[in-house]
Amino acid sequence: MFIITIPLKHIIIDPTNPVDLSVIPEKDAINLIKKSYGFLSSAIDVSIQNGIAFIQLQEQRADKINEAMKQYQKGVRDAQQGSYEKAIKSFEKVLAVIPQHIDARRNLAMAHLEKGNISKAKELLHECIKIDPTNVWSFVLLGNITTKHERNFEVAAFYYEKGLSINPDDNILINNFAALSMEMGNVEKARELFEKALTIDASYPNTYFGLALLHRVTNAPEKALKILDQLFMQPSSADIRSAPVYKNARGMYLKICTELARKESAALMSGIMTRKMSLEERTGYPINIEMDNSLEYISAVSQMAWKHQRNEHQIRYRQRSEEMTPHLVAHEMEHIILENEARQLSRNRFFITTAKTREYAIQSIADHISKLQQHGYSEESISNTTLKLVHGLSNQIFNCPLDMVVEQNIYNKYPELRHSQFISLHQMYLEALQTYTNQDIKRLTPPIIFRASVTLNCAYALFIDYLYKGVTDYTSAYRSSDYYSYGQNLFYIWKKRMEKFTPGDEYEMVDEYATILKLRPWYDWQIDPVLSHKEKKPEQSDLTAPVTTEKPEAYTFCLDALKRFDGKSRDQIFNVISEISMLGMNGIDYTTPGKTYTLKSLPGETFAGLHLLCLMYVGFKFYDPAVNCGIDFSEAYKMALDSMKAVIH
Repeated sequence: MFIITIPLKHIIIDPTNPVDLSVIPEKDAINLIKKSYGFLSSAIDVSIQNGIAFIQLQEQRADKINEAMKQYQKGVRDAQQGSYEKAIKSFEKVLAVIPQHIDARRNLAMAHLEKGNISKAKELLHECIKIDPTNVWSFVLLGNITTKHERNFEVAAFYYEKGLSINPDDNILINNFAALSMEMGNVEKARELFEKALTIDASYPNTYFGLALLHRVTNAPEKALKILDQLFMQPSSADIRSAPVYKNARGMYLKICTELARKESAALMSGIMTRKMSLEERTGYPINIEMDNSLEYISAVSQMAWKHQRNEHQIRYRQRSEEMTPHLVAHEMEHIILENEARQLSRNRFFITTAKTREYAIQSIADHISKLQQHGYSEESISNTTLKLVHGLSNQIFNCPLDMVVEQNIYNKYPELRHSQFISLHQMYLEALQTYTNQDIKRLTPPIIFRASVTLNCAYALFIDYLYKGVTDYTSAYRSSDYYSYGQNLFYIWKKRMEKFTPGDEYEMVDEYATILKLRPWYDWQIDPVLSHKEKKPEQSDLTAPVTTEKPEAYTFCLDALKRFDGKSRDQIFNVISEISMLGMNGIDYTTPGKTYTLKSLPGETFAGLHLLCLMYVGFKFYDPAVNCGIDFSEAYKMALDSMKAVIH
C-alpha cells in the first residue's frame, strides 16, 4: 500500500472557497477528502488521526513502476523539445501506474498549458496541491494561469503568496509575483521582487525581461537596455519554453533603440558635423554631405576626392528614416577615415571592374544565361539583369569585409551612435535575408552569384551577432543551410585579421574572400598614386587603347550624354550603359573614321565608338559614381558639367 499523509489544515479542497477540515466532523471530512481525491483511484481508503489525513492507495508491482519512471524521463525530454503531444501520452502512462507522482502530474499540466488547454491544466494543478499542499511549482503555475488567462489578480496573488509562505526564496515564484505586482500598479514592490529574484538566480531569462519591461513602462529606457544587455550576456536557456522570452526581449530592444535613435537624431547629426570638420582637416579636403533619394540599391555612398579627382569628398545618403540617418552618414565618414589611414601607409588600393573582368564574370554564368533564354526571357532583360547582378556581387565582395571593419570602429569609437547603428544594421540584415528566403530571387539568380551572396550575408550576420554579444541572433536564419560553414570561414578570416589589423589589410581580406568564393577574376586593383588634389593621372581602359580627354569630341559627347540622361530614371540609364558594356566586351573601335554602332535602347540613331564610351562614362556617373568603368573622361565630363550648369543658371 502507498500512503499519502497530509495535515488537515493544509488540505485544499477548493482554493476559491477554503474549508478547514480540522473543525468539521471527522465523517464529513473523510467524505470530502474521498470525493476530492477520487482522481487518484476509484478505491481509496481515508482515515484521520491527530489532525492528519492518511490516504491509502494500492501500490503497483516494481516492474510496472520502473517502466513508468522511464516514461516520465521520456516525457520530460519531449516537453523540453516542444513535443507536447508525445509528452502528454508519456505522463498519462506514468499516472496510470503511479497516480500520486506529483512531478508527472504537474508536467502533464504544463504540457496541456502549452497546447492551450487551460481548463485541463488548471484541473491537474489543483490535483497537485491536493496531493502535496507544499508543492511550490503548482502554486506558481496556478498563479500564472489566473493572471494571464483569467485576469483575476487577487486570486493570483493568493496562489503566489501561498507559494512564498512555503519557499520564500524560489526565484521563479518571486519573479512571477513581481510581474503580477507590476500589472497591479505596485511598481516599487515589483522592482524589489525582480531584483531579489536576480540575486537568487541570475540565469533566469524571464526576470531580466520583466525588470527591463518595468524600466520601460516607468520611462527609463536606458536602464531597460542595460538589463537586456545583461540578459543576453548570460548563456541561453536550453529549454524551448524560454524561446518566446528571448524573442520578446529582442523585440523590446529593437523598439527601445528605435525610440531613442529618433529622439537623439538631431544631436547625433550635430556631433557628426563636428567630426566632419576634424576629418576635413585630417584629409585636406572638404566633405560635402547631401541627401540623394535617387540612390536605389544602396542606402549611402562615399566618394573620395583623390579617387574621383575632385576638390572635395562627397557623401550621399538616401532618407530611410530619421533614426538611421546618423549611422548611414557616420558609416561613410568612417570609410573615408579607413582609406585615408591606408593612404598614409601607402597601402591604399582602388577596387575596379573592367571590360575584361566583366567579360569573365558573364562567361562564368553563361549556362544560367542560356537557361533564361530557353525560358523565353528577352535578350534585353537578360542583359540588364545579368549586369546588375554582376555589378551587385562585385560591390558586395568588396564591401563585406570593409563594412565589418567600419562597423566595429563605429561601435568602439562612438557609443553615442549605438542606437542608430543597431536600427540600421537590423534593417540591413532584413534586406540581406531576402536574398536567401525569396524563392523568385533564388530561381532567377545564377548559382555562383546566389551562393556567394548568401555566404557573404551569412558572414555579415555572424559579425553582427559577434558585435552585439547575443542581443541579436541573425545567424540562426542560416545555421541549417549549406552556406553556414562557408560563412563561418569568412567571418573567422576577418576576426583573425582584426587581432593585428593595419590599415590596408582590408583589401587583402577582400582577396581572401574572393578566392574562397572563386570570384577573384571578377575585379582588379589599381594602386593609389597618393596624388595631391592638384595632381591628376588618367586611368587606362582595356576596352581598346588608352582613352583620354585629349580628343576634343569627348566634350561634345559628354555634353550630349548629360542632356540625354537628365531627368531619366535609373532603369532607363542602366539600359543604355549595360548595352554599351556588353558591346565593350568585344572591343569598341573609337579610332576608325566612319565606324558606327547602334543601340536597341536608343533606336533610330547611330553612334561613333567614342560617343558610346562617353555615354557609358556619364551614364555611370548618374547610375553609380563609385563604379570605375576603366576609362577616363573626367576633364571632358567636368567641362560639359560646367557648361550645363552655366546654361541652367
